[in-house]
Amino acid sequence: MEYSFKKLALVGFVTWMFVGCNASRVVTPLEEGEWRIGGAVGGPTVNSSRLPLMSVYAAHGHTSESSDYLGLALTSLGFQTVQMDVGRLTRLLPQDGWRPELNANFGGNLFLGLRDGAVRSYPHLGNQLVWKRGRFLPYMGHETWIDPTYRLVDNQKGSLIHPSLHTGLRYVGKRIECGIEAKWLNPTRTFVIPQQTVPTLFGSGASGIYYTLAFRLP
Repeated sequence: MEYSFKKLALVGFVTWMFVGCNASRVVTPLEEGEWRIGGAVGGPTVNSSRLPLMSVYAAHGHTSESSDYLGLALTSLGFQTVQMDVGRLTRLLPQDGWRPELNANFGGNLFLGLRDGAVRSYPHLGNQLVWKRGRFLPYMGHETWIDPTYRLVDNQKGSLIHPSLHTGLRYVGKRIECGIEAKWLNPTRTFVIPQQTVPTLFGSGASGIYYTLAFRLP
């Protein structure tokens, strides 16, 4: 019984660390046929303790209106867990003057425990508002994760819905893309992970800064 509790607590902790903890892979559709290979570093701060996260990803311009991406979280490998995220970003409305471009993002996240082979998956969906100013792309948006196994974590008081808010700036050059993004995780609720109570956005919250770099491949 004690082993099962510790196992669930560890799974809950690792899951919380990486639920929505990646910077946005793609904020606007790539050119059709274009590839981008990149990575992100950063992480949320929980009550003055920073969680350092690293990830790599690849994105491809499926059409001029949609792009696909696949990411791998490197830090989770230290917890003997493989985490991958896959999704598609689609343009719903183009930019018109000061009216921003509106994009929709949907996909899923897969967790695979290397110790016991346990598998967990989390669908996600969100929106992005993007203003194109030359090579600069200021943006803001939200993303929501859905946890089908929410009753197994957080002392059986987990949440089915895990929202996050983010805003950032990308620079898209001829060969590289770089950016910075601020993100707030679960801003609507207070929850507990091992040895830390994470308050809502109005407290110190689980907010973080991320830095991104990608190479553009024709």
